Amino acid sequence: MRVYLDCAPLTNERISGIGQYTKNLFLSLEKEMGEEVRPVLKLSRFKKAAIVQKHIKRKPSLLMPISYKPFTIFHGPDYRLYSGHIGPKVVTIHDMQPFLNKWIDPKFAKNRRDVITKSLKSDVQRVIAISEFTKKEIVRFFPEVESKIDVVYHGHVFKNVQINEQEIQSLKDLINGRPFLFFVGNVEERKNLINQIKAFEIVKKDYPDLLFIIGGQNGFGSEVIEQFIQTSKERESIIRVGYMTDVQVNWCYQNTACFMFVSWYEGFGLPILDALGCNGKILTSSTSSCDEVARDFALKANPADVEEIAFKLDLILDNKNVSESGLQEWLKTWSWKTCALNTMKVYQKSL
Repeated sequence: MRVYLDCAPLTNERISGIGQYTKNLFLSLEKEMGEEVRPVLKLSRFKKAAIVQKHIKRKPSLLMPISYKPFTIFHGPDYRLYSGHIGPKVVTIHDMQPFLNKWIDPKFAKNRRDVITKSLKSDVQRVIAISEFTKKEIVRFFPEVESKIDVVYHGHVFKNVQINEQEIQSLKDLINGRPFLFFVGNVEERKNLINQIKAFEIVKKDYPDLLFIIGGQNGFGSEVIEQFIQTSKERESIIRVGYMTDVQVNWCYQNTACFMFVSWYEGFGLPILDALGCNGKILTSSTSSCDEVARDFALKANPADVEEIAFKLDLILDNKNVSESGLQEWLKTWSWKTCALNTMKVYQKSL
């Protein structure tokens, strides 16, 4: 069995969540399969092969216009398949948000819908969903592919990041010893920041020194969120810090009074796992995949209910947290090796 893994998500210097998935999946597959897993790029992206090589320490091969070798599987890790490959095909679907027509740029949504539809309407042999929630969403819009879907969770590396005092000094200066809530992710409509800020305004009455630190770059609808912050009565206590390094993010996970991730919609929700590895004080959504990933190790609220978000937030701030019994065992189940081995089982099915 040979696998061509499309490395298009690795053609940027700074890779996204799907890029991290592609990178870690490849490296783990390489340990299990050696040379039989091959990183590939189409001709249109091959000029960026050197960037891919930086990420995975292996030079990608050029994918031919027509590619066929017996028992060779093409795996598209970012929704896309390659019509030029004659043989088994596997595609990973991360979420189905573009089909909801909300919390997303309409032009981007249409392009992504077209890509997903083309892949799922093709002769694809297996479809990897990254959560049970995502599987249900795929079946909701494409019921005919239900029998082809396998759920394979992401792996994860719980980083023991060494805290560099110089790197976090600017954060410490901003916070100045006060308690703070923390959010990290793209600042966009899907993350439901406006309702989380409203909940912050409510609990702020009882915790006057409390800050809300918001990390991450601008995404769709960020201007509306920024305008809301500027008109908030607590705007002086809401601090946007933009892009954050791993060191800064991990320091905030470890020191926050509560990590806030009450998102409208997530296909998986990696920041929840990151936060669980550092700090048990987490408030997330009772909907989408957030509930699935957090299990019983975080408090959850309806993202549409500001009063409920504030109530659950107050419980955490009052040190009424969920039990951490079993948390370490749960965290141990997340590994890229497990993800690779389960993905290899999907490859076998595709043959």
